[in-house]
Amino acid sequence: MHTFIRSHNKFSHYFLRTIGLGVLSLFAMVLFISAAPSPPRIASEAEKQELSAAYQERYAQVMLDNRDDPILNLFEPVLDEGFISPDGKTAVLWLALRDYRGRILATEPGLALATLSTDGWQVLLRGDPGWEQTLSQLPEGYLPAELQPAPGKAPAESLQTIWGYYLPYVAGTAHKLEGSVLHFHNYPPLGYPSCAQAYCQYAYDFTDVGHFPLVAAHTGTVISSRDNCADGNTGCTNYIVLFDGTSGVYQIYLHLAYGTIPNHLVPGVTLNRGAYIGDTDDTGYSTSEHVHFMIVPSFWYADGDRYPWGYSADVRFSDVPINNGIPRTCYEVTNLPIYNGATQCNGNVADPLNPSNDWFTSGNVGANPPTGQLTRPLPGAVVAPGSNPLMDVTASTQDDVRVKTAVLQGLIGGTWREIAPRVSNPNASGVFDWDVNLCQAGPLNGPLEVALKIWDHEGNMVSLLSRRTIQVDHACPPPVSQMTTPTTYDGTAFMLNWTAAESGAGISSFQVQWRSDTEVWSEARQMTYSPGVRTSWFVGVPGVSYGFRTRALDNNGQSEAWPAGDAAEVTVNTPATCVEDSAEQDDSSATAVLISFGSEQQRNICGWGDADWFKFSTGDQDRYWFSARSIGAGAAVRVSVYAADGSTLLSSAAAPAVNTNTSLGLMVPKNQTVYIKAEPAFTNLTGTAVLYGMKVTPGFGFSLPIILK
Repeated sequence: MHTFIRSHNKFSHYFLRTIGLGVLSLFAMVLFISAAPSPPRIASEAEKQELSAAYQERYAQVMLDNRDDPILNLFEPVLDEGFISPDGKTAVLWLALRDYRGRILATEPGLALATLSTDGWQVLLRGDPGWEQTLSQLPEGYLPAELQPAPGKAPAESLQTIWGYYLPYVAGTAHKLEGSVLHFHNYPPLGYPSCAQAYCQYAYDFTDVGHFPLVAAHTGTVISSRDNCADGNTGCTNYIVLFDGTSGVYQIYLHLAYGTIPNHLVPGVTLNRGAYIGDTDDTGYSTSEHVHFMIVPSFWYADGDRYPWGYSADVRFSDVPINNGIPRTCYEVTNLPIYNGATQCNGNVADPLNPSNDWFTSGNVGANPPTGQLTRPLPGAVVAPGSNPLMDVTASTQDDVRVKTAVLQGLIGGTWREIAPRVSNPNASGVFDWDVNLCQAGPLNGPLEVALKIWDHEGNMVSLLSRRTIQVDHACPPPVSQMTTPTTYDGTAFMLNWTAAESGAGISSFQVQWRSDTEVWSEARQMTYSPGVRTSWFVGVPGVSYGFRTRALDNNGQSEAWPAGDAAEVTVNTPATCVEDSAEQDDSSATAVLISFGSEQQRNICGWGDADWFKFSTGDQDRYWFSARSIGAGAAVRVSVYAADGSTLLSSAAAPAVNTNTSLGLMVPKNQTVYIKAEPAFTNLTGTAVLYGMKVTPGFGFSLPIILK
């Protein structure tokens, strides 16, 4: 095995890396048990570029003959690491697979070889002339254990299927299966197989973004372990091996993170299923963070005592609901031979690399769940007196590793729910201290039953700890809103404005009521707005006085009281008359005004149902845009287009709301007169300042009549 430390960006993993002389010396010490062969050196950045270019050239040649192969089209192989022999003439290439989203698969790399000639690096793939000869000439230890022959051991011929195992992470959590049977399939352009079928037919790679905790998949006794390899160290593998005395097999967990195996897990210690055993990383023969898990009837150590390995046994997971307990990825089920009746995956086989595919939820109940107790508030305590919405909460927690997250639960409306954000920052070992905003929890006042809910490092969750009843002396006030001076124009449309301040629970909506000076307040004259809205257009009747009032509602269901008394918060008087624009008398097709292409004619809407007519000759064009731009005072227009007789409607479109534009794309007859009618889109919309601009533009990008609003 190769021993050096690589720097990488975990899940998104690129092949360009650097290494220091000190790491290279470690490489030389560990690569071989015997000091006889000289260790390879890691390729320089320039050499990596040369090797990568040579490999991509060879890959392109092969793809010409395999362009229809589904697997080869699912992934792009990239150089992960390059190792060059001391004489500089031979290189071992580690290949990673990148999917179409640019993500490097977290699994074991593929393998290619390269030899240096006068023409540069020549890449060899499995099956190429010279492959076997070059491979045989590599010193012992240049290849990972996965590709080395077993030391005098043969796979068991009649090993029974192993039942009763669970996924190696905590119940209720889900992680992604990255690969299983892909390990040993023959895809030389990708560098596969990464290990022999006998080794990896029943091996599984689980991954996620970053580290995640591992737990024992079955009861077992610790045989050996290692966690002193730095995270990302390619030639040094952190692992743990457990012996399952019930089935007489060994559990192997590879690529663990530095310093995460608990100190008490020494050889001879027996663990229950679900006990924490360490975190994932990508130490060893790996392209990104994952755990390589398999069951073996016996195992041996490669590279001295530094790497446990063996022939995989058929293990079935009790918490995998498909294929009789066999997990498979969607791209494997879709594109690879299926083993042991595995025909299903968790996801969409029509989109095999969809990021939502292949997530498996564990049923492995933790062996050492956390415990804890509330220390504040005390039972019967009176909390949040007066206007203070904050309640001080403290908890003391215990776990075999550590408690990671805590939250306060409350019994509200007969249902236990979290009444505060989760906290993950203990101020001491197992001690949490945080504040709960009771306004955000609900309109609480009087007795309230609360409890503690916690999660440990592995993801085990325990709820309803330290149940107790407290007294809340605090009626969280509703939000406060206020109408401000409306924005008025010389017209019947104006804009209402209001401000608001919430008291901790958050605003859910606003209600605005209106009335004329002859009416009473009524829900029939009420408008509702979303919490982010602070303005609204209103269209009134000419010559009428309107009053308005508003109130806010919060997320706890509390409503602000309407302003005291019967008075309105603001009053608006609409003008009774308006001044017509200079082009009036254009109220029919007979008096329509000629409009030129591309030039905007401005008009106002003055009077109920005021209509303005325009006309033009289509000539040789048959496609036109008709647009009415809102210029002022909330103008909103309906545009109707008529044929040469001035009465046959061809099409129409209206502005969707006050103060918005209208656009109509239409195919019309050539060499004819076309008439355009512009009128208010909303009843009562009128005023001297209610201005719009009419424009006709030849051409639009559709072959059929279409209305764009």
